[in-house]
Amino acid sequence: MPDIAKLSLEHNPDIFTIICCNESFQLALDHNTVKTLLRVCRRAEPLLSSKLDRFYIWYQADKGNAAASYLLAWKASFSLYGWRSVGPSERVAIQQEIFYRMEKAAEADHFMAQFQLAECYRSGVGTNQDHTKAAELYRSLAERGILQAQIALGRCYENGEGVDQDYTTAIGWYSKAANQGSDDGRLHMVFLRGWFSFIVHGVEQSDVDAFNHWQQVSTHSTNPVIKPIATHMLGWMHYFGRGTERDEQKGVEIIRENKPDGFELEEGVLIGYVASSNSPASRKFFNLCLLGSDREWLCRHLMALCLTCGFGTLKDQEKAASIFEQLANEGHSDSQYWIGSFYYDQGVSKSCEKGFEWYSKSADQGHSYGQYMVGCCYFYGNGVTQDYAKAAEWYRESAEQGNRYGQYHLGDCYKNGHGVPEDIETAAFWYRRSADQGWQDAINQLKMLGKWP
Repeated sequence: MPDIAKLSLEHNPDIFTIICCNESFQLALDHNTVKTLLRVCRRAEPLLSSKLDRFYIWYQADKGNAAASYLLAWKASFSLYGWRSVGPSERVAIQQEIFYRMEKAAEADHFMAQFQLAECYRSGVGTNQDHTKAAELYRSLAERGILQAQIALGRCYENGEGVDQDYTTAIGWYSKAANQGSDDGRLHMVFLRGWFSFIVHGVEQSDVDAFNHWQQVSTHSTNPVIKPIATHMLGWMHYFGRGTERDEQKGVEIIRENKPDGFELEEGVLIGYVASSNSPASRKFFNLCLLGSDREWLCRHLMALCLTCGFGTLKDQEKAASIFEQLANEGHSDSQYWIGSFYYDQGVSKSCEKGFEWYSKSADQGHSYGQYMVGCCYFYGNGVTQDYAKAAEWYRESAEQGNRYGQYHLGDCYKNGHGVPEDIETAAFWYRRSADQGWQDAINQLKMLGKWP
């Protein structure tokens, strides 16, 4: 292989050349870190523009040179992540070039090219999607000790992609990567053990273990799939006081602020709305909830929530409503709230009266969102006779628990004298409580009253 230093800027190696052409450097880094470095390196495009001809000459002179083919594959991939728009036909052509270059480099036993080729098969980049071929390539590399491949093969076993699903084998491969010092492998293993402790899968049930495992993942992982799921579950643990001291507001805040791309559950899981998603994180979340749905009521509740709007699965509101109603009849206040929302405005046989009935059952158990919605029913006369005084009473119940919607609407009641004496200062007090939690409508009201910031 040519001296890489001589191929760079006047014998001055740059980060792009090192990353693309130095296998030892590539293997020492987490794969996502390598991709991030390549994408943010602003010198990459100017470097290639000035030196690409030399790389092509090198490649043509020695077509068996794996490093050159691998470099050209990465060069092609930049076109997919650049600033200029790429049309569908051009995207297909670029993906096919990436696959071709990676395949050539892989045939010359370039480890990272073999790994990237497996990724192409897994995602269907430049070729037909083939999980079996991807798993075979991952296995070949994993057995040679390539930790990135060990993690990827663990993922295959965890998700049942190209192999039979086997969580024990998945943890085994994650453990091999962890034993080589891979924090990513360790945290994948920790994440699964947390879930198994929560749902009683092969281990004793322990909310404390689940909480501690998920906290590790939430704090230390950068993985875009397991980190948001672990963080979301931490929110629920605080919300219900499972494995930790109960702090409903902290739980709500964690759930609300956890909104990475592809996992936008946020406060919708509490207020009654979830956006659809087919991201890897959403699919994994649904499958894990499904796994625990016959052992843990919260998993069944969250599975129904996913079915409601197609989060990680196909949308099936009838099935979701059936699950929510069953859990509601068992006395779970969050499920009572959700089935109330279905009857109130989400697509089962609409009945504001039934919606009000379920909201009331939830509210009577101290559910702050149920209390807020009972207040709304009384305020607007939906499913019950309009009564501003009762609306204000229920808004207060919700507001005093820290619910920002109850706080905002109680502020409205005081501002307009609905069910309570008109009192701008008291209105501003409740608006500010809501605004402190980021509710924009409350901020707008304070601005109109000249009390913001």
